[in-house]
Amino acid sequence: MKPTALMVCKGLIPPELISLLSPDDQALIAQLPPPAPFEPEHLKWDLLNHLHYSWLAPYLRTLSEGEIRNFLAVLKTDQTAGLSKVLGLGNHIPSLSKLAKGGLRKLLLENVLQGKELVPFAFLPASPLNSLLTHTPTSFSKLIHFLGLHDLSYEMRQIIDTKELKKIFAALSKKEGEYLNTLVLHREPLVFERLFLKNWDGSKENLHKLLEERGASRLGHALYSASESLTWYITHSLDMHTGNLILKNIKKSTHARAEELLFSQIQKIESLLAAGGLT
Repeated sequence: MKPTALMVCKGLIPPELISLLSPDDQALIAQLPPPAPFEPEHLKWDLLNHLHYSWLAPYLRTLSEGEIRNFLAVLKTDQTAGLSKVLGLGNHIPSLSKLAKGGLRKLLLENVLQGKELVPFAFLPASPLNSLLTHTPTSFSKLIHFLGLHDLSYEMRQIIDTKELKKIFAALSKKEGEYLNTLVLHREPLVFERLFLKNWDGSKENLHKLLEERGASRLGHALYSASESLTWYITHSLDMHTGNLILKNIKKSTHARAEELLFSQIQKIESLLAAGGLT
């Protein structure tokens, strides 16, 4: 039995019935991580609805305008709007039957998956990072940028020029500046790239680009021990550029406490986002 199927079995089958599986499958299932608590409503989780539209654009660009419009008709409103903009199409979307929509959605999903087998959302292994799948694209973007502020706080401690420090704060939002101030008070224990500010051209836009890169690096390192399915779901819920930045940085850190520290930082930012403290 394939690992994805075995993970589903581990989430559904009571431990006393595992003995009914073949010896090989029993050995494999014993090696799998424990599943997240099963929630029946998670069975309704629709993968295509959680994809960022940018992952669909490369395939749609190979089609005729009429074919593209048919596919746009089966997507969520925000996905259709995003794709219409990047593909340069107007607002006319055809009306399709339920059967036609089901077939087109299946084709889109098959194209994005490219044969990859994923553990269904309801049966993902337990992980403190599963909460990342509950974010909207907007809150996820904030999470990544605020993670990047941890790297910036380290850089700030190396700067003695008051004018340069003021220039950095001026390029940040009020909430970003407040969060950065709390970080500067304590030495950042985990740094993946030093002196990244040497690439800053002084603009607000460029600083946020650098923060996105540093935040994506932290998230990539945090995902090193996560399941392949969770990593795929997370990166494909973000725009393709950001998702690929994270995938590029999925590496094992040499720092002994890297995973613990990153999980703590992510959960702290998530708590602040949930409480409205970063908006």
